[in-house]
Amino acid sequence: MSLGIESMRSHQYSVGIFVFMMISMALFVGIIIGYMKGDAGKGMKTGERVLLLMIGLGVAVAAVFAAVQLLDGFLF
Repeated sequence: MSLGIESMRSHQYSVGIFVFMMISMALFVGIIIGYMKGDAGKGMKTGERVLLLMIGLGVAVAAVFAAVQLLDGFLF
């Protein structure tokens, strides 16, 4: 890993993107949870619940993938 000023700025930029992505993922999952717990979620079919849970699982996997990329190097 290079510790030059350009690589340090690039790393800070990557950290900023990562933080923004985590905030947006948390907001997205919060909206899904709020929808499922609200009145609209009471009439949901089993398949719809499974679909939303799989979307949440995909978001969690994406967060782990992004964290591993950030620890290993730079985000794409």
